[in-house]
Amino acid sequence: MTAEEKGLATFKQFVAENPHTGTAEQVVTLSMGIAAAADRLSPSTLSIYRDATALGEKVFSKLKVIGDQLGHLDDKTRREVTQGLPASYSTIHLLCALKPDELATAVKTKQVTPKTSVRAATTYVKQVRFPRQSLGRQDVEKGRWSIKEETLYRVCRPEDTPLSEDLQRQLEEDLRKVCSRYGMDIRKASNESTIALREADRKEKAAFWREVLEEQLTQKWFQETDKEVRKTFNLKVVEEVWDAPLRTFTGFLIRTGRGKQHFYEDHGQAYVAKLHHLQETTESRTNRYNLKRRIEEVLAHEESTKLVIWRNVVLKNSGLL
Repeated sequence: MTAEEKGLATFKQFVAENPHTGTAEQVVTLSMGIAAAADRLSPSTLSIYRDATALGEKVFSKLKVIGDQLGHLDDKTRREVTQGLPASYSTIHLLCALKPDELATAVKTKQVTPKTSVRAATTYVKQVRFPRQSLGRQDVEKGRWSIKEETLYRVCRPEDTPLSEDLQRQLEEDLRKVCSRYGMDIRKASNESTIALREADRKEKAAFWREVLEEQLTQKWFQETDKEVRKTFNLKVVEEVWDAPLRTFTGFLIRTGRGKQHFYEDHGQAYVAKLHHLQETTESRTNRYNLKRRIEEVLAHEESTKLVIWRNVVLKNSGLL
């Protein structure tokens, strides 16, 4: 075995021992190793290493960013930061949009903890990087009379809940009565701000469900699927499965699993995550409604009790429920 082959074999073993879907410590260790490899290897050799590990280009790139950022911290601080990070490479990657010292401070002050979700990480990073925008939108803002205010709650109307003008006026009157008891005030949201907030929520939810999907269908799982089935569906990397149209996505999972009869048992969680992700990314109201109905149908199935519990736990832990 040549020196190059030994180096590649060692790197593959290192990646296997530190999966990107593992603990925060494993993610950080893997990321630091990838960043170190990138420093000493040529771009072409690094590509060979990446392809040999079955880590997709997107995942590999995210891990390298994590390694580069945490590499600026001293060993002691990096260990302390690692202990306070969530076990999610996507969430850690989001947090690495902060400067290394900002991330260290966030962990030290408990702004970032092992329970930090994708949504919470996105919000916190925006607050740190764009403080004026954050203050103006959701934290402390100046009201109409230059009085500093803090937004405590936001009243939302689901798309499928009708609200006539009379009911809306009654709601506003009731809210004002309740708020006045506590010295609070309410303000009407402009259409523009409402739309912007809705779009921001959808982006955060889409990012969350994409992460869930990636955790359900990993690189390792994809590499273990039948090569002929992958060829039939023209899927070369797992990212193509994540991004595939729903029909292709479902068909591939059925063929790689135990068939339609055991589909929900084998891949129900990935399927629900895919439906949610499509629901949050489609621009069509009709498609969004149809996807919502489809999710309801899946969860209403008599054999979906475990699936319902899983989704509720995932949403609760993420702060989306």
